[in-house]
Amino acid sequence: MNKLLLAILASSLSAGAMADGLRFAPLLSDSGFKFAPTLAVMAGAVKPSGESGEAVYGIDLNFNCGLLQTPENRIRTHLTLSRVSDSNYDATLIEMSPRYTLPLASGFSIGVGPSLGAVRIDPDVTGGNRETLFAYGLVGGVNYRMGALYAGLDLGVRRTGEKNHTDFDSTYATLKLGINF
Repeated sequence: MNKLLLAILASSLSAGAMADGLRFAPLLSDSGFKFAPTLAVMAGAVKPSGESGEAVYGIDLNFNCGLLQTPENRIRTHLTLSRVSDSNYDATLIEMSPRYTLPLASGFSIGVGPSLGAVRIDPDVTGGNRETLFAYGLVGGVNYRMGALYAGLDLGVRRTGEKNHTDFDSTYATLKLGINF
């Protein structure tokens, strides 16, 4: 019964999305589809639960989503790879965040969406095991695009599962500067 209700819900959402003009797999079905990629460096702060804030740095690749898209290309997917170094651990984070964006003014937009990813935590040399944790969260951002220039600010919250008394639940803020292609 639950599977039937889920199928009915998915069908009704799909029909509603198609009525609003959402395109599924425009990468495959629309010969004029463009990724419009952006590559940026990012730096900021992350605050794991129960710990002090730490510096985070990495790269952000964002582009028009080729799986699900609005007629105005308002869904952009952000792929990030970042690092956090602390005296007790190092963490490597990889996340994907598809975001629905709204234009604000000349070159400015805001976007919000879920994030999914993984966090690999390497403890310091005194002990502990390397752990890889599934991560999920919510990210919002402000972006500026003008010609080749890209700048952005992201704010997010991340949750992870716990494994061997280790987790990486955290909040973060990052500034980004990059190039539109």
